[in-house]
Amino acid sequence: MSKKADLLSGINEEDQTLVFKVFGYGSLLWKVNFNYSSRDHGHIEGFQRKFWQNNKTHRGTEEKPGRVAILHETEEDKTLSGVMFTIKGASDIEDAKQKLDTRETVLGGYISIQTTFYDEYGVQSAVTVFTATPDNDLYVGQICDHPHDDVEHISTQVVGAQGRAGSNAEYVIKLAKYVRRHFPNEDDEHLFLLEKKVTEKLSNRSRTVQINYEQLNGINHHDI
Repeated sequence: MSKKADLLSGINEEDQTLVFKVFGYGSLLWKVNFNYSSRDHGHIEGFQRKFWQNNKTHRGTEEKPGRVAILHETEEDKTLSGVMFTIKGASDIEDAKQKLDTRETVLGGYISIQTTFYDEYGVQSAVTVFTATPDNDLYVGQICDHPHDDVEHISTQVVGAQGRAGSNAEYVIKLAKYVRRHFPNEDDEHLFLLEKKVTEKLSNRSRTVQINYEQLNGINHHDI
């Protein structure tokens, strides 16, 4: 092998040793816009998923902001399931970081923190995860004393919001379905109650539209 080939081989090997790992617990579970080498199911500890962040871009607007999930610190024995994405190589890592920074930080108001990920076999990895704190303008937190009242309020906001990525209701329902399917032991009361409330409101809205249509149709036939 020539010296040039040796040099190129060494650069390629060094490039492949660069690794970036990010944990997804929201829309990253099903909507990834960067290249990755592998994705692994598992969990992090000491956090719960809460819809305590307004969103005025992806799932809402300035006039009607939506709600998106963040991490809320809780007891250390609590676990939160999700996916660890492993990105390798300088080019893919740079691309992923730029896209995540735009998606999560610039447009979402999130910050990045480091925590430990445990895969399905208990193997630990250091991961980056994006979340929001009360320091940003989009943070809402819990606004009702009782958790069920808070979820009721959130659900009303969700069904009326839509952004450039789609409806806020779609975000909630897709997230709940993914968690239920891939993490059947996950006891995420906040998420599943919100899904239930959102689904009920959408169903009631559909019935109201159908009733109004039938009434209007009846009036038109009567007039004829």
